[in-house]
Amino acid sequence: MSNFDMSNLILDISDLNIGFSTYGQYKQVLHDVSLQVGDGERVALIGQSGSGKTVTMRAIIGTLPVPPAKITSGSILYRDTELLTLNKRDRNKLKGTGISIILQDPLLSFNPVLTIERQMRDVIRYADVRLGRKRSASEHQSIMQSTLRKVQLADTDRILKAYPMQLSGGMRQRVLIALSLLNNPKLLIADEPGTALDVTTQQEILTLLNTLVADEGLSLLLITHNLGVVRETADRVYVMEQGHIVEHGTLEQVFATPAHEYTRRLMDSVPPLYGKRVRTVTNEHDVQSAIQIDNLSKVFTRKTGLLRMQRVNNIAVNQTTLDIHHGDIFGIAGESGSGKTTLARMLLGLYEPSDGTISFNGDSVQALAGSEAFRRKIQIVYQNPGSSLNPKRTVAQQLSVPMIFSGERKTAVASRVKELLSMVELPESYASMYPHELSGGQKQRVAIARALSVKPEILVLDEPTSALDVLIQNTVIELLLRLRKEFNLTYIFISHDLSLMRNFCNRVAIMFRGSICEQGATESIFSNPQHAYTRALLSSIPVISDEEATQKPTVTAAEKAAVLATSTAVNQ
Repeated sequence: MSNFDMSNLILDISDLNIGFSTYGQYKQVLHDVSLQVGDGERVALIGQSGSGKTVTMRAIIGTLPVPPAKITSGSILYRDTELLTLNKRDRNKLKGTGISIILQDPLLSFNPVLTIERQMRDVIRYADVRLGRKRSASEHQSIMQSTLRKVQLADTDRILKAYPMQLSGGMRQRVLIALSLLNNPKLLIADEPGTALDVTTQQEILTLLNTLVADEGLSLLLITHNLGVVRETADRVYVMEQGHIVEHGTLEQVFATPAHEYTRRLMDSVPPLYGKRVRTVTNEHDVQSAIQIDNLSKVFTRKTGLLRMQRVNNIAVNQTTLDIHHGDIFGIAGESGSGKTTLARMLLGLYEPSDGTISFNGDSVQALAGSEAFRRKIQIVYQNPGSSLNPKRTVAQQLSVPMIFSGERKTAVASRVKELLSMVELPESYASMYPHELSGGQKQRVAIARALSVKPEILVLDEPTSALDVLIQNTVIELLLRLRKEFNLTYIFISHDLSLMRNFCNRVAIMFRGSICEQGATESIFSNPQHAYTRALLSSIPVISDEEATQKPTVTAAEKAAVLATSTAVNQ
């Protein structure tokens, strides 16, 4: 338990009620929310998407859109200062200096056309203006470099000169944390800080946050739906459902003996990494190859140097061989940069292999790529349905486009749209809706329906649930399993969520630096991993129980560092 002291609070939210007025209707979204964070304490706020976590966070930092948002009652105290009655000028002085935030997606949080130095310097200057401070450019430079070192980035000169796209995902997240620390805040709010990262990088970020809380005297409010992350980070936990705090207590109390039915449902929805599997998926079809990959390689070449005369080869996929059977749910796992997405794009015919072959039902994919028949046979469901769906088209239009492109008659298309909505368990009335009117899970159902619109045999699922909370993830997985059985589908499941993969895939391949380092039946890979990289991945996955933690492979910090140090050079 943390040193939680009600008399020594940095944040005290009491009976907060917030609603939104939209199209003349008022909807209450927070109901008497009370939450406290003590000095030096790590507190987690958990709940599924739409439960009110982000609204609470935005009320704290003062970025609620007013209107349509309306705070009807309640109190938010930072130290002894009431934030809800604070004037805008004084509220702005606290941003970054008293309360700071780390947002979910580091790539979207940066301006892509400005260097890291320019963006960090702007944050410092903005605080100086608000607080009436005058500091020199050399002082700013010293602050930036020392803050980058705090987040364990040693090559500060190179990073400051770089643009966001030139940094890896883990480095961008560290720089984002550095931005939040530039003006010495006391309360750090982390909004899903590891969702966009693979498991090894996520663990590094969580370790860093824990170190910063201890070394810098910070308090942390962690907002997430990842219960494994909470177990490794938080001292106390608040559980939110539909705008209500339904349970709170120490980490041990909430995780060991959850009192509320909703908390128990959250816990039960997390796929176990060890112990009894939620489901055991088998392939009931004959072992007949759907896709054969033989010694496949992809090399990207770029020119560098003063006159761009020097050619640099980047090996993204290296002599990969796989045999994917009809009816398989074939998992491809590995951290960011291991080559998973490049391999998927070659399977879809979007990239031309540098070497090797891909066969689909015995025919060369290179020869078939671009043909109408091939496009109908293999489709993809992308990671983020909010980005892959066109915001200007209704659901019906989204589903119709692939069919019209394939030459279907308009009369048949309208009937097929209704059929597709029924397949993914959405009401027909959703056909006239736009993506922004749907929840995350509903958007992903539309994306799955769109992929099924041309009656494919194979679906490539590229991180289809990583943006979803565990409850919605569970419903999407059950939907995919039902559709697989109903339409004899084959899935290629690309993910870095090995816990989910263990409970969803019948066969698994682990990618490391563009190569397959290990493959086989799911249970054998997880129960007896042979490659050091597989063991390092499994040891990095956050779990929700001590029992699971004791079953993870034992990998020392030195061993893990030695393996992972060689795994970051590949760029998808």
